[in-house]
Amino acid sequence: MLMPLLAYSAEPLAPDKLFSIGPFAFTNSMLVGLISAALMIAVFGIVARLTQLYPKSRLAFYVESLVDVVFGMMADSFGDRKKAAKHFPLLLTLLILILAGNISGLLPGIDTITYTSGGHTVSLFRSWTTDLNTTLALAVLSLATVHYYAIKQIGWRGYARHFFSGKLTSPLTWFIGVNEIFSELLRLITLSLRLFGVIYGGEALLFAIADLTGNFGWAATLPVVFLELFVSLIQAYLFMMLTASYIVMSTEHGGESSHEAEPANAAKPKQVAGASA
Repeated sequence: MLMPLLAYSAEPLAPDKLFSIGPFAFTNSMLVGLISAALMIAVFGIVARLTQLYPKSRLAFYVESLVDVVFGMMADSFGDRKKAAKHFPLLLTLLILILAGNISGLLPGIDTITYTSGGHTVSLFRSWTTDLNTTLALAVLSLATVHYYAIKQIGWRGYARHFFSGKLTSPLTWFIGVNEIFSELLRLITLSLRLFGVIYGGEALLFAIADLTGNFGWAATLPVVFLELFVSLIQAYLFMMLTASYIVMSTEHGGESSHEAEPANAAKPKQVAGASA
């Protein structure tokens, strides 16, 4: 006799729409994203008021320690503290926001808060990094910043020559250039899909385990929750470091031309005074 297949509920792939503002649909993942951003602004605003040379507040001490550790990593990546400080606000914001979004889906009871709309029961909250629209928007922001600084550093001509570096009359130059452009599009896809796939997959696993284990779901999912906390931190760190490495690679092209010009000027022999005489 064949055993019946076990059926379990799973988190829907698309977020649930809460309400509409004209053609714009406001979803439960957007709600969590706005709450996360508001909390981050509030915490950093409070810490800014409490900051002093020797902070007496534990909150200020912990946040300052986090900022110092992350800035140290960025300084090592860029090889220049001044350059790292220029891009640090964006990179730290990406780290904190993505980490908050990843962890928000693991909070106890967040998926059990529901309401009925149009005869359908939908979840009021959903981790905003389990929405592909969110991760795609983050990837677009990250790579748009990379290309902006690349153009600012080396100009439009140098930016185009980065893709088509050989003779423009050669078919091989155009073949390599098209492949380079395609690789940039792949960066966009991999940045967005990696974050979405890992975080959504982890929450789907928690849904499945909790549904299959019934009343013992809280105990069965506990090890997975700790694993997901670690994965959430790693994914936020990877997104930040990949963005930093892309910025480093894109802005180094401008320095190559200046470094190449220096040896050429240094190779010219200096005219000795009175030699013409």
